[in-house]
Amino acid sequence: MAESGESAAMVLLQTRFEPRPPAAGPAPVRPASLAIMAAALALIALGSLGELAGGRLALLGQGLASAGVHSGFVSLGWLIARQGGPGWHRPALRFTLALVIASVASRVHAAAALLYLLPLGVLLRDATRCRPLRSIGVTLPADVRPIGLGIAAGGFLGIHLLISASMTFGYGVRIESLAGYVGAVAYDVGANAVSAEWLFRGALFSRWWRRWRFWPAAALSTLLALGRYLFDPILPHTLEVWAGAVFYIGLLGLSACALRAWSGSLLPGYLATVAFFAAYRTLHQ
Repeated sequence: MAESGESAAMVLLQTRFEPRPPAAGPAPVRPASLAIMAAALALIALGSLGELAGGRLALLGQGLASAGVHSGFVSLGWLIARQGGPGWHRPALRFTLALVIASVASRVHAAAALLYLLPLGVLLRDATRCRPLRSIGVTLPADVRPIGLGIAAGGFLGIHLLISASMTFGYGVRIESLAGYVGAVAYDVGANAVSAEWLFRGALFSRWWRRWRFWPAAALSTLLALGRYLFDPILPHTLEVWAGAVFYIGLLGLSACALRAWSGSLLPGYLATVAFFAAYRTLHQ
């Protein structure tokens, strides 16, 4: 697996990116962006109140807060991709509703984590019907090589993380509960990886790449994605965790941007993110 990961990295570094990205469009409407952020913060605040109440309300609150974060990212991505024009409200609302259902239900019963496939399906249904979204990578790659490279790159980074964390800091690598592991990966598949690719590598990187060159666009989108994980309250706030997040999430973000630029599709980067977190979910103190 290490050899395949190294080969994937070499191919990405040696491959020319798409030479002529589409011309930039008008900037998105600022009031709409503020409205999305306000709605997301309202969901997060409501969820936080539920957590403070304790009991079953705490489970409901956790679900609402998580849905608020990821639905906010996806809604902003819709707005930017549609360049502030019409056609983003209803898809964003449908995704938010589906994500709230999945996020709350998964905390009530472990098997309900499979409902995270619902927001993913809703997003794909709406996105594939909107031709302008091809400009942010909502399309399939021309061949299967980027898909294989995405899985290999994400898997290599994930396995490298497991080896370094276990040998350096004494972390264990195991699946303590199959239901818990499946639920965590389902969350990555239907929320975590989706929102990261849609906003950071799709809407933002694609827009900045049209304005600037690859590296400034990739660096800024990766920096923002890194901030999303560093300030995640679920992530343990220890020095080694922060250092690991900067290194691995940074490399994962740059790899996803390179895959997006090379293939013209978000799918390889999405699969790289899923593969990385599938390995990460087996890491325990």
